[in-house]
Amino acid sequence: MALEQPQYTVEATKNGIEFRRYEPYLVVECDRRDIADLRVASNAGFRSLFNYISGENAARQKVAMTVPVQQVPSGDGWAISFVVPREFYQLGAPTPTSRNVSVREVPGGLVAALRFRGIWGSASFEKQSQKLLDSLAAEGIETEGEVFSAVYNPPLTPPPLRRNEVLVRIRQRV
Repeated sequence: MALEQPQYTVEATKNGIEFRRYEPYLVVECDRRDIADLRVASNAGFRSLFNYISGENAARQKVAMTVPVQQVPSGDGWAISFVVPREFYQLGAPTPTSRNVSVREVPGGLVAALRFRGIWGSASFEKQSQKLLDSLAAEGIETEGEVFSAVYNPPLTPPPLRRNEVLVRIRQRV
């Protein structure tokens, strides 16, 4: 069974980069700006978010797992998030009970995405982020905000089969 993910359309593909138009979507997010290492922050945030979707929220409601798990630079650390299923968009997601978990809307817009396989962590994030930014700069494409990452597979998935991405908002059409 495929897991739900944010809705987007691919407007163009160039040099391995997909230019996607995302619809707005909700995320439930755990602030781990106190942890600089991406993998450590993600593991810590994942536990809090998993508790939230398992019913540790004001409604005591279970929320379906979605993909990807996103990691956005935040302060000296990271904000780790799960995408909220579309069924909650109109009524709102259950209110978190943990003080470092919140729900926020991610605005729609144009995003450049570079997909890669293999081990995921701070080193691969930095390497792939630089590759994405260099490719966009070579094309004269202006970015907006920080590069963030998206992980689509469970940790036990063999590295060659994993889908990872680095993404950044861009200012103009391609």
